[in-house]
Amino acid sequence: MLSARETRIPIFGIIAALVASISLGIVTPAARVAYDYGTSATTLVAFRAAFAVSFMAIVIPLLSRPWCFESRAFKPLLQTTMGILMVAFGYMSSVLFIPVSLSALIFFTFPIFVLFYTTTLNSKPQDLVTIFAFLAAFTGLALTLGPNLEILDWRGVLCSTVAVIGASLVMVAGSTAVRRLDPFTLTFYTQLLCLPIVFGVLLASGNVSLPFHVFGWAALFIAAGGYIVGICLILLALRFAKPARVSMINNLEPLVTLVTAALVLDERLSLPQYLGGGLVLGSVIIATRTMTKPSLDLSTR
Repeated sequence: MLSARETRIPIFGIIAALVASISLGIVTPAARVAYDYGTSATTLVAFRAAFAVSFMAIVIPLLSRPWCFESRAFKPLLQTTMGILMVAFGYMSSVLFIPVSLSALIFFTFPIFVLFYTTTLNSKPQDLVTIFAFLAAFTGLALTLGPNLEILDWRGVLCSTVAVIGASLVMVAGSTAVRRLDPFTLTFYTQLLCLPIVFGVLLASGNVSLPFHVFGWAALFIAAGGYIVGICLILLALRFAKPARVSMINNLEPLVTLVTAALVLDERLSLPQYLGGGLVLGSVIIATRTMTKPSLDLSTR
């Protein structure tokens, strides 16, 4: 049988992934408010990276986490950083060419790719309940996000695909990195490595634009805070739960975004969206129960 500690550890990772999804889910509505008050997208990405580095530089000594790491952790650290950058720029650029809902729908196919990769890597097929839960969650996302397929631009699809690859890379490489490097330390260095790149893009674009109102500043800090807390918890979750589990639970993020948008931005949901949201939530619950169910060790009988 699995020990009590072994059964609790995946649950801890799942709780971290749930909170991360909530935290990341508020980022987009907060960003929308920041944009309305004068912030540019490139400014927001650069600001949240700078905020993340500063925030983690305070958190690490407060929690007595290590600054150093082994050389063998450097490769997965770079891969995780690359994935974060691919998501940031791919996702952000896609909405310039295709609707936000379609971009989000394409982006949140990444849990299926993570499941396929981990299943192939482990040469161990997933049970039918888990596979059904993943497919049902994607169907629910399609209903919830309600994309307009008539507005299709290959550039937007390409950018979204880059973000999908990036998110998959974060889950897979991050899972390796957090076993060789403290999750808080990993979060700090990924953001530190992102910093010169995002500021280079910001300065090259010449689109530096800060909020002109206190509401815009508040939204900017909420977006930055939700981002760093979400990223940190995602990496923490990967230390205790498998990438497929964490990515599956991350399907809750767009639901949180839609609910927050309805409350803050007065964007109302339709009946199909409510049905889709219920399907996603039900799928996550089923998958979580399946993934955390202790398996029997027949050798102990």
